[in-house]
Amino acid sequence: MAKGSPGRAGLIGRNLVRNRKTFAFSSVGIIVGIAAFVFFLSLGAGIRKVVLGDVLSHLPVNVIEVVPRQSSLNLFSFSTPGLLGGGAITDDSLDRIRAIPGVAAVAPEMVLGVPIQAYGQFFGKRVYTDLAATGIDPAIVAEDVHPGLKFEYDPDGPIPVVASTHLLELYNSNFSDALKLPKLSREAVTKIDFKLVVGKSYLGGNPDPSKVREYPCRVVGVSPKAVLVGITIPLEYVRRFNSDYGAKQKQVYKMAYVTTERASDVAEAGAAIESMGFEVDKTKKTVGGVLTIATLLLTMFSVLIVALAAVNIAHTFFMVIYERRREIGVMRSVGATRGDIRALILGEAACIGAVSGTVGILLGWAGSRAVNLAAARFIPPFPYKPDEFFMFTPGIAAGALIFAVTFCLIGAAFPATRAASMDPAEALRA
Repeated sequence: MAKGSPGRAGLIGRNLVRNRKTFAFSSVGIIVGIAAFVFFLSLGAGIRKVVLGDVLSHLPVNVIEVVPRQSSLNLFSFSTPGLLGGGAITDDSLDRIRAIPGVAAVAPEMVLGVPIQAYGQFFGKRVYTDLAATGIDPAIVAEDVHPGLKFEYDPDGPIPVVASTHLLELYNSNFSDALKLPKLSREAVTKIDFKLVVGKSYLGGNPDPSKVREYPCRVVGVSPKAVLVGITIPLEYVRRFNSDYGAKQKQVYKMAYVTTERASDVAEAGAAIESMGFEVDKTKKTVGGVLTIATLLLTMFSVLIVALAAVNIAHTFFMVIYERRREIGVMRSVGATRGDIRALILGEAACIGAVSGTVGILLGWAGSRAVNLAAARFIPPFPYKPDEFFMFTPGIAAGALIFAVTFCLIGAAFPATRAASMDPAEALRA
């Protein structure tokens, strides 16, 4: 710029103030798009945190869940050998998996194939119920056992039981209110004692009285690895009961937890297990992918709004440049270069993007707060209902602001080039 002329920042400020109504109108699309962008991104991040963090995060990154291929994951469903499947998971299968390079440990889970029922005092009432049960390696749930208690095979003591975290959440969020019963904490659950009747079931017909046995049980922990509807006990109890009662499942496992030496070994070990004809459970990966796609689609909708707003920004700058062509001619005649003119227009666009982006971010945040308050007040409790449906992070805000400025610069790029290439003499004659 020529010596003595107003500074570039001063010119940008004066032009923005002079055309504030025009720029404010053209900024509406940017504001709406950025607000939607922030809203959907923070909603997706919040839902991912709940689903992948609270619901599906029970396995470390170096643990693989192995299930029979082409089999249902129902409690009593097992695959049979076939052309595509590897058959049931047996002790021989586990030995082959243990031999895979990088595998550190294999812990199987077995279904109890014997009819059982339980009874005990719950909230002052005597309750009888049929149950399902699985047996699991104690090491898999060691971190979920209450301090001071043990989850191990003891033929002379009460049978230690681990209850499902998901079942506890379901009870506290739905059944406790419906049945007018108190909610249970993890500590309260570990104080529950009951009797387990093995070899007898309401649905199993008339049992052989000589085979019916009764055992005391004690809940020692709550784990997301426990069977959802039923109880999980140490594996040796299930082996023993299945063998004593001649259950068909006595040598067959429902699934196996495979621990690799390093997280980097998971992919190779998983591929080797699949080549044996078994299936690696990809539930967490699949759910994460679905959430990512849903968030991406909603975000793309926001991007479309901002892109359309960028077109509107371009149209606005074309109009503003047309009205200021004499002014641009004067600036060029007193020494302003094409780069000065281009920088002036792009500077105005950047300021519009920064202001519009900031307003959009605040609106998106306010919208997320409003939805959280409404959800807390009007949506009834459900399992894993989060306190916050949105995860608003500085990264999302910074990304949205950069996004707004970038699209405004893109929208103003061609008008800025057009203004910079304007002939000064022709502009002065306009």
